[in-house]
Amino acid sequence: MSLYVLVNIIIFLVLMAVLYVMKKKHIDFTFRVLGALIMGLALGFLLRTLYASNIEIINKTIIWYNIVGNGYVRLLQMLVMPLIFVSITMALINIKGGSNLKKMTFSIIAVLMITTAISALVGILVSKGFGLDASKLQSLMSDASQGFNYEDRLKTFSGKSAPQQLLEIIPTNPFSALAGFGVLPTLSVVFFSALIGVSALGLKNKKPEIFDFFFKMIQTLHDVIMQIVSFVVGLSPFGVLALMTRFMASSNFESFAQLGQFLIASYVAIIVMILVYAVMLIIFGYNPIKFYSKAFSVLTFAFTSRTSAGTLPLNTSTLINGMGISEGISNLSASLAVNIGKNGCTGIFPAMVVAMIAPTLGINIFEPSFLIRLMIIILIGSFGLPGVPGGAMTAALITLSALNFPVELVAVLVAIDPILDMGFTMLNVNDGMITAAVTGKICKEVDMDKFNAKYTSYSENI
Repeated sequence: MSLYVLVNIIIFLVLMAVLYVMKKKHIDFTFRVLGALIMGLALGFLLRTLYASNIEIINKTIIWYNIVGNGYVRLLQMLVMPLIFVSITMALINIKGGSNLKKMTFSIIAVLMITTAISALVGILVSKGFGLDASKLQSLMSDASQGFNYEDRLKTFSGKSAPQQLLEIIPTNPFSALAGFGVLPTLSVVFFSALIGVSALGLKNKKPEIFDFFFKMIQTLHDVIMQIVSFVVGLSPFGVLALMTRFMASSNFESFAQLGQFLIASYVAIIVMILVYAVMLIIFGYNPIKFYSKAFSVLTFAFTSRTSAGTLPLNTSTLINGMGISEGISNLSASLAVNIGKNGCTGIFPAMVVAMIAPTLGINIFEPSFLIRLMIIILIGSFGLPGVPGGAMTAALITLSALNFPVELVAVLVAIDPILDMGFTMLNVNDGMITAAVTGKICKEVDMDKFNAKYTSYSENI
């Protein structure tokens, strides 16, 4: 290990110590996450500036930083399947009456689909407003295409028809799905958990002693998993510090400058959708300022980690403990939103890409028959997309191939995928939280006193 790398590691450890001291002084969890975000960006910029002529030092440094950053993300990903299983099962066996479950599920899926359609329209309008044109990026095609084998991805994700994709939700081996294998493991676990929960409810009156035993077993498992969640979420500031340092130190800003117009347009679309969410909150009787003050930590981590699935533990905890939304709705909505109706990745991005390519093919994207076809493809494609980094590129490949559009533009935009994916992931998670809030009001399963109260869970106990 070189002296420079050792110094970089020491600086990183000092910043971690600062975050630890902030925790001991009971500084609010939100400010600790924000502080980690700022310190990470500053440290990454410093590394990039000092070692601009020696990238090898940056790479060797990042390898050590990844122990914290990647380690934290892996801890969160480790929790996803167990958390979905115990949360969905626990939520269902706590349901009183079957009609509420049907109403809850229908509401969640409906809101996710409606917001996805809106986000796609926003993406098209913003793309047109900025005058984005795929032909202007043709000069970058050869450079961007290197190292990006989009043909293999296309075969992997578009090889199955829509009916086949729906069948993939039913696991042939639920234990394999719990281990994360299969085409749609997350939705398979949701399906399996729902089946267990509904089946257990069927025993509630027929065999109450068996139901009670099962209830206590799941309750115990649930409490243990949530205790682990509490511990892992407490590590968020340290994970954010490492992740943002890596991002700032290793990003290719020369490519960003050339693709800046698309980048700016994408974030304008994201802001527009956040405003749409705010309107939805007002319509359903929520204060948007209170909502986003409590959602800030969740959205910050989603932004930095680029993983909807990894944000799930923090997301559900905030919905339940901070916003007063029932456990059943919070868990089901957050879990489904990991794979369905991702407004950024499967809504805005594919729509913007299509809007850029369509004029080069002589197609008017606002022609009713084409627009309806595009919306159907986007909505179907929004089912089952994994909640991991790079989802937007995959969604674009699926949409373009379904329309028989050329997919080369995806290879161009991969240069700015990390920056795009950060904003899109944040929007995806935000959509899940909005869906939980709306469904909470529709099903009358939200404690507004808790929503309006100050949220001190993380700031005082983590």
